[in-house]
Amino acid sequence: MNKKISIHWSLVLVRMLLVVLLVCPTTSGLQPVSAQANNTTYSGQASVVRATVLGLPPVVLSDTGPLPESGGARQASLLEASVPGLLTAEALHASTVGQGNHSRSEASVANLTLTVGGNTLAADFLMARAEAVCRPGGCFVGGSSEIVALDINGQRVVITGQPNQTITLPNGKVVINEQKSSQSNGTCAITVNALHVVVDGIADVIISSTHADINCRQPVCPGGDFVTGGGWITGTPSGAKGNFGVAGGIKNGAFWGHLVYIDHGSGMKVRGTGVTTYAVVDDTTRHIEGTAEINGQGGFTYQVDVADRGEPARNDSFAIRLSNGYTAMGNLAGGNIQIHKPCR
Repeated sequence: MNKKISIHWSLVLVRMLLVVLLVCPTTSGLQPVSAQANNTTYSGQASVVRATVLGLPPVVLSDTGPLPESGGARQASLLEASVPGLLTAEALHASTVGQGNHSRSEASVANLTLTVGGNTLAADFLMARAEAVCRPGGCFVGGSSEIVALDINGQRVVITGQPNQTITLPNGKVVINEQKSSQSNGTCAITVNALHVVVDGIADVIISSTHADINCRQPVCPGGDFVTGGGWITGTPSGAKGNFGVAGGIKNGAFWGHLVYIDHGSGMKVRGTGVTTYAVVDDTTRHIEGTAEINGQGGFTYQVDVADRGEPARNDSFAIRLSNGYTAMGNLAGGNIQIHKPCR
């Protein structure tokens, strides 16, 4: 009899415990939801060309696509690009990284020629950079563009460096270093376009477009970093320009990145086909190795060392060594190298 009573009360206690657990979840059960709700969220995207032109399908070149809210890294590149009747370009590079307390995007392109609506634009180099960062006191944004040797309809344009410099066309306008930013409820966002060409009723073309935004809550600072950059050096065998776009890192346990490189002295063109090594050399320098095609021929490897020595970017450096014996190196004559550390 006592045994039956004991079993009965045991069942009652178990049922009561289940009710308590269902009605009043434990503190440990709430923690993952609370932690997720407090995580910083990100958005970012970069593209080299976005064009809507009458009579042509939409043109999008070297577009990273958008970052997920959880952050991460995305990249896109092309060695060369040609859209008949619209543009030619070289060394197209785009990247976006969101992690820790920042979101950063960059896009660069070399030797652009654009013909649209009866207007011709040409530039040796265009780069845009956008950053949104969480710091004590709130979130902040910053952005910049670098444009070298811009000609519009045969006339050299003096770049002021100020945001939203506008040049009037007979049938439209060109906005240089176009910047738009916003801040609300702990979220900061910025979009930077190196060049925005509008021809009334005919075309809307954006070159080197970057976007970054961040919602500041509790940042998660993982251990890894990424490096990205675009620009040129003159430390080639002939002393001619060597244009490049590069990215490297480790994403989800796999090597990540790209390489495009053109030596304008020899005409040699290099396109990375895979990243096989990413290593931290010191606080400012990263080492990348990978497989490559040279002038369209596979079976080669490359080694690249890049250094981010802060601003101005002319202190940054780029060095490349190829398995065919080619070597070039030097401080940047234009462009930028950026190491994306988790929290800084």
